[in-house]
Amino acid sequence: MQNYGVRMIREHMNDIPEIPFPAGFGIRNYRPGEGHIWTRIQRRAEPFFEIEDGLFNREFCRDFQAMEDRSFFVVTDDGEAVGTITAWWQPNWRGGEWGQIHWVAIHPDYQGRGLSKPAMTVAMKRLKQSHERCFLGTSTGRIAAIKVYLDFGFCPDLESENSQEAWTAVASVLDRPILKACGF
Repeated sequence: MQNYGVRMIREHMNDIPEIPFPAGFGIRNYRPGEGHIWTRIQRRAEPFFEIEDGLFNREFCRDFQAMEDRSFFVVTDDGEAVGTITAWWQPNWRGGEWGQIHWVAIHPDYQGRGLSKPAMTVAMKRLKQSHERCFLGTSTGRIAAIKVYLDFGFCPDLESENSQEAWTAVASVLDRPILKACGF
């Protein structure tokens, strides 16, 4: 399957799934100066493109102070950071302010352990404090991530370029009612 970039939207912040972390794991907020931890996790988890040294600064320079409240690390009981998720926002996306699930990553050694959904619970609850709706970007090569996002009430954004082709490809390998409701 071709790896298309796609967007997903959630028009409301109601009914956020409450998924607890499995034993041995938890979550903590980002602390100033921990961009290198974020970069390390992203580099290990990203299969489709290179994570450059300056990416963290480019993505979050708009408000580094907000990172302490909006960015999280999934951690082991020993305090090792093994995942990251950010409850970011875009002040002018499609004519208004939208919350944004941004840069979700779990280190490959810890993938498949049920860490993404609890991290989503935390990030979505943080978004709900400030936003009435949210969106995210991902790609069709990340089927496991798309499953999580669909389970959290995100729907395909059909306004994006190549969205019909992209979501048709996703629906060919992922059977979810929301995809059928959208005509896929």
